[in-house]
Amino acid sequence: MAITLVKQDSGFKIEFKGRTILEHTSETPCVLTGVGRPAVESLSGFFKVKEALPDLKGQVSFDIVGAGDREVVIKFGSSLMMSLTEEAGRLEIRLNSDNPEEDRLLLRMPSVLNERIYGGGEQYSRKTLNGKKLPIWISEPGVGRRKDLFSTVVAVRMGHFPKWYNTYYTQPTFLTSKGLYFHSHSSAYSELDFQKKEEYGLYFWDIPERITIGVEGDLAGAVSELSAMLGRQPSPPDWIYDGFILGVQGGAKIVKEKLARVKSSGVKVAGLWCQDWEGRRKTSFGSQLKWAWEPDETLYPDFKEYIADLRESGVRYLGYNNTFLTPGSRMWDEAVEKGYFIRRDDGSVYTVDVPFDPAGMVDFTNPEAVVWLKGIIRKNMIDTGLSGWMADFGEMVPHDTKMFSGESGLTYHNRYPVDWAKLNREVIEEAGLEDEIFTFMRAGYAGGAKYNTSVWNGDQLVDWSKEDGLPSSIMGSLTLGLCGVGYTHSDVGGYTTLFWKKRSKELLMRWAEYSAFTQTMRSHEGNRPENNVQYGSGDQETLIHLARMVRIFTGLKPYHTALSSEYREKGLPAMRLMEMHYPDEIGVLEKYSYQYLYGRDLLVAPVIKPGKTKWKVCFPTDNWVHLWSGHEYSGGIAMVDAPLGKPPVFYRKKSEYRDLFSKLREV
Repeated sequence: MAITLVKQDSGFKIEFKGRTILEHTSETPCVLTGVGRPAVESLSGFFKVKEALPDLKGQVSFDIVGAGDREVVIKFGSSLMMSLTEEAGRLEIRLNSDNPEEDRLLLRMPSVLNERIYGGGEQYSRKTLNGKKLPIWISEPGVGRRKDLFSTVVAVRMGHFPKWYNTYYTQPTFLTSKGLYFHSHSSAYSELDFQKKEEYGLYFWDIPERITIGVEGDLAGAVSELSAMLGRQPSPPDWIYDGFILGVQGGAKIVKEKLARVKSSGVKVAGLWCQDWEGRRKTSFGSQLKWAWEPDETLYPDFKEYIADLRESGVRYLGYNNTFLTPGSRMWDEAVEKGYFIRRDDGSVYTVDVPFDPAGMVDFTNPEAVVWLKGIIRKNMIDTGLSGWMADFGEMVPHDTKMFSGESGLTYHNRYPVDWAKLNREVIEEAGLEDEIFTFMRAGYAGGAKYNTSVWNGDQLVDWSKEDGLPSSIMGSLTLGLCGVGYTHSDVGGYTTLFWKKRSKELLMRWAEYSAFTQTMRSHEGNRPENNVQYGSGDQETLIHLARMVRIFTGLKPYHTALSSEYREKGLPAMRLMEMHYPDEIGVLEKYSYQYLYGRDLLVAPVIKPGKTKWKVCFPTDNWVHLWSGHEYSGGIAMVDAPLGKPPVFYRKKSEYRDLFSKLREV
């Protein structure tokens, strides 16, 4: 594990575990520092992050201050100190500049030929990052990245389409197929640049105090070690695997009718997710929520008793909250009076358009605001009997705000959803209900996973597009898994309806098939429920199909829980790239990006195009058994039957769960 310093003419190399980490010469210095001038625009969670051309200078001169097998200390130029130490099998790089004007750093690292690069958080349309430059800045991803559809009026007003890299959950992390992982502990805007084949360019809008680099034997080892360092998610409660979480709304009477209709078709319902528990309002985007975190007794009379009755019948009730409050509520008035909102420099509340009405964001750097909001969640949600909730948003902190702590929005922006996740987790732990309450978030940043029982993939379009629809949720979960997030899921059927894009019956059914082989099955009625096929609308074929997929999901409970335990112990996500277990076949497997392994033993190849009853499947070299027919495959590519209700799923013949899997044919 020793660090090796190799002195060369006009430079040096730093090696760790046999891999060259840094290489410095007078012609190509490994470190450049300088000053930048940000030019950021934002509107409703969309951001344009740019800067005037930064004044970067290579730190050519250097002095080896100390050199040992556990630590190397180097001084670059007159102001930048770098220490490299081996700690717990990782290489820790610490940086410090004596020049207070320096606020930019570019670090160059040599690459390895033919190495695949992954990471950067949740990516919806790309698995590998080779040849790309990835900005690290959470934002509203939008929909319409195919450029046949603008995301919203917001995108038009800002004059740009959503980019491939826009994401709710970003992370200054990358991993490689050879087992390297890199993580910056900075929360400032940064860029991971892999456009050059011979080097990685890692650019930061600050001088990161700490960077961690690990070198493991393979990609799976890198994922395991990275997740151990960042912190793994708490296990979801056991009841999550006992049935479907039905997303419905409309008030107690309507919800009761929808639940009865779904259950009468044989669907096992573990929970009702009613996002309108606190009431509704109409906006130009559709039907949205009041964003005042107390029960709406008009929609849900005798709220506490209503939830208790559902629980008695075996159905849990889940709600919704987010980081905002809207004008006109008692909570808004109290937050304004006590100074609990993010503010402008002049002290006024910094309202953001969430599309498209103004809202205030609670300032989580204010300890009193955190205690206040936790008290509201405890009283109005936990103490009334909610078994969980969607903790929405977190990606909209303006760059030009100053937090209560005095920190700039430029450096706190990415960290805000981490504090949001922490707040929700702490109030659950304070109530002693860690094993009962299920929370799920879409926004995130490094370190936030350890506070959140699930990340959901956000507001997918209700279509088949790889950029925004069903396939993007698969890619989102796979890329999150590489970055240490083990529990993920999506809205069955998608969420966003715009213009001519409406959810079809076939899309809803195929999405349910995929979701049966994830850690959570949960539906959403969407932003325009009346325009979409719904489970509560009474279509019998759709409900019979859902009942079958839920039986498969619940039948897999021993396997789900085993994968949950494996993630907690080893950091391997439930949904994972095939390449993690078959690295020698990466050249072929990476072409089938939307297939995945659910654990070590299930190969899932979701049907992601309409009108298909056969599907091409790529089999890693192993013995695979078709879940529905028992037919065996031993590698290669084959066209298999894929009728609705029998998606292409296969199990390893030598799996210890083969008896469990084979019983699913009878479901």
